[in-house]
Formats: sequence, C-alpha cells, structure tokens
Amino acid sequence: MSSTNDTDPYHQFQSEVQSLLAQTRTSFTNYLRLRSLSHAAAPELVSARQELSHNLSSLADDIADLTAAVKAVEGDPYKYGLDVSDVAARRRFVEEALGDVEDMKEEMENAEAPTPTHPQYGGFVGDEDEDDDEREDPLAAYEREQQVQMMRDQDLQLEGVYRSVGNLRAQADTMGRELGEQAELVDALDRDVDRVQGKLGKGLKDLNAFIRKNEGEAFAYAVLTGLRVDTASNWCIGLLILVLCILLFFLFIL
Repeated sequence: MSSTNDTDPYHQFQSEVQSLLAQTRTSFTNYLRLRSLSHAAAPELVSARQELSHNLSSLADDIADLTAAVKAVEGDPYKYGLDVSDVAARRRFVEEALGDVEDMKEEMENAEAPTPTHPQYGGFVGDEDEDDDEREDPLAAYEREQQVQMMRDQDLQLEGVYRSVGNLRAQADTMGRELGEQAELVDALDRDVDRVQGKLGKGLKDLNAFIRKNEGEAFAYAVLTGLRVDTASNWCIGLLILVLCILLFFLFIL
C-alpha cells in the first residue's frame, strides 16, 4: 500500500472494511444456520462455507491495508489534523475488526475439525445427550457476540459525540471572549469619536467668533489704508483657511 504525505487514506479503507465486514457477518450467520440444519456435505452448506472463506480472506487483506493506514498517521497525527485520541479510536476499530475475523475463522476451523467417535461400549447413552445439551448453539453465540459488538460501537459513537460537544463548547467560549473584546473596542472607539467631535465643535465655534471679529477689523484697516475691501477680504479668508488647517491638524493629533 502507498499513500501520499499529505493525504489520510484511513477513511477510504475504513469504509471498505465496514462494508465487507457487514457482508461477511451476513455470510457467517447464513453459514451457521445451514450448519445447524444441514449435513456437513450438503451443497448449500458447502457453498456457504466457500463464500464465507472468500469473504474472510478479502477482509483480512483490507484490514491489513487499514492497519498500514493507521500506522502512517501514528508518527505525526497533527499533520493530518488528528490528535492522540483519534489515532487510538482508529487503532481500536482495527483491533475489533481483526478480532471478529479471528472469531469467525476459529468457528469455521472448529466446525471442520473431525468429531471424535463415541466408543461402542462403555459409558451411558445419557452422557451423549448431556454433552449435546451443554454444547452451545453457534448461531446464538454469534448473535450474542454481535450484540456485544454493537454495544462497543455505540460506546465509540457516544465518545465521539462527547468529544465533538466539548470542542463546540470550547469554540463557543472562545467566540464569547472575542465578542466581548470587540465590544470593548467599539465602546472605546465611540468615546474617541465623541471626544474628537466635541473638540471639533469647539474649534469651529472659536473659528466663527474669530471670523466675525476679524471681518470688522479688516474692513476698518482697509478704509484707513485705502486698500480695496475685496482685497482685504481675500487676505482675511486666506489667513482663516490657514488657521483652520492648523486647528484641524492639532485636533487629529490630540
């Protein structure tokens, strides 16, 4: 198996393993049912055994690929956006899938092993009946194992939900802090704007008073010196513009 350094191949292999594992479990259940009802040489049982053996072989190969995918991210999980708990969950899934395969293989091997013949003499007939009663039904045992596996899967899902809820809660706390900081910045900006507006209004009021005061003085100076009124007004306007620019400059600095 090969994988790129920046691609996580686990999800592709996990999906394949889950699909094939479900198919293999169905084949195994069918095999156990036929084995409990049919003779060992029955065609249906032979076909079911072959199908199950093929599925188990394919599943073992896929689990090997999945194991390699898990090992590929164990060295540096953060590179793939994972943490230690994610890697542990993946490893646990691989181990459980491999355990299911081993259990089904063991059950097949036990069924194919030759059954020791009972001696013709000695012992009691009732002993054989008691052994048959104590021997557990393979289908019932497998169904019980599947229920246990379902409970383990549900526990893993709940663990993932709890981890997701914790991450969402942490993100909500971070967003709350950021919104609080932004609100403080907006309040500070509003205070600065109010202060600048107050200074600008005061400056404009002083400027208007200065203009009214200098209009009379400029007119009187023009009359005394013989200058034209419009020329004096132009000089006055230019002077006022210069003063206004200086005031605005100091207002923005302060």
